[in-house]
Amino acid sequence: MVRGGSSRRYAQAAFEIATQNGTVDAWRKDLGVACEVASNAAASEIDNPTVAFERRRKAVEQLLGGKVSKMALNLALILAQRGCFELLPDISVEFDDLVRHSRGVVRATVTTPTPLSDTQLAAVKVKVKQMAGADVELYAETSPSLMGGLSVMIGDLQIDASVSTRLARLRKQLVQGPS
Repeated sequence: MVRGGSSRRYAQAAFEIATQNGTVDAWRKDLGVACEVASNAAASEIDNPTVAFERRRKAVEQLLGGKVSKMALNLALILAQRGCFELLPDISVEFDDLVRHSRGVVRATVTTPTPLSDTQLAAVKVKVKQMAGADVELYAETSPSLMGGLSVMIGDLQIDASVSTRLARLRKQLVQGPS
């Protein structure tokens, strides 16, 4: 997912406030709730500039009121006022990245052709933790196109040990010949 600078700035501002107030985990939860609401069909009019802001404000308050903190609601109202309520999911992801970074945790995704068992996932997590030199928040995905092996994404670093990639390399070598 490509996220823009605006999402990052909003997330950084929220993170600074949350850090100062000691409410980082509460903000994380509130942003998650707000994301669910932002994907709601009723939220589609919130970014519509032809709809009066008062109506959009009421829609935000109706959707989020009582479900998130006053500060998170204020953020949602600012986004609605500026016509960028749809940024909430990106802001949440950026906020989560800031939280992980502040706690010395990296996000990693392991992709395999079939689901890994808990034991296999734990073993991969240990290896990824060693490679990253930090605690790891590991997510598992499946992609049958890998055929076998696995692919690990740690931040911007990709480690591809999949059968499909090895076959592609072999195919390229066979076509090009020895170098």
